[in-house]
Amino acid sequence: MYWDIDPYNTLVEFSVKHLMINVVKGRFNEVQGSIYLDTQQPENSWVKASVNTASLSTGIEQRDLHLRSADFFDVERYPTITFESTRVRRTASKSCVITGNLTMCGITHTVSFQTDFNGYARDPFSDGWRLGLLSIGTIDRRMFGMHFNQVLDMGISLVGYDTRIELCIEAVKKP
Repeated sequence: MYWDIDPYNTLVEFSVKHLMINVVKGRFNEVQGSIYLDTQQPENSWVKASVNTASLSTGIEQRDLHLRSADFFDVERYPTITFESTRVRRTASKSCVITGNLTMCGITHTVSFQTDFNGYARDPFSDGWRLGLLSIGTIDRRMFGMHFNQVLDMGISLVGYDTRIELCIEAVKKP
């Protein structure tokens, strides 16, 4: 079955360590994509998705401006982040690992997301169906050219390199 990612009910978040003592989260508010789900043979399933990098928000304008700059996402040069799966491997009855090509800041690397199927629901606004997925992965932002860091007097990094990506996806069945 083919599904469209519902941008209004999908959450794309990232989080990094701040001062190595706390976590700061951000999100991308504009996402689009398609999913093909083969419930009988999950290895035939796939996903293609993209986010608008300028839609980044942490709730703090000064931080958002810095994250949109060339130090991080460089939204002027790289307006989208894309993911295209290359492999789906079932790990449990409602879980799988989705591996694919993540392109960010013009650099592509293979990454994996642990994905849990949250179920189906009849769409209350149409005759269609919806599905829910939760996908989580971690990347090192330096792999994508994001080397900015400020080391404070005590030798503490201002921003960590490991970045957790969490996707709460709701998709609508295509007619």
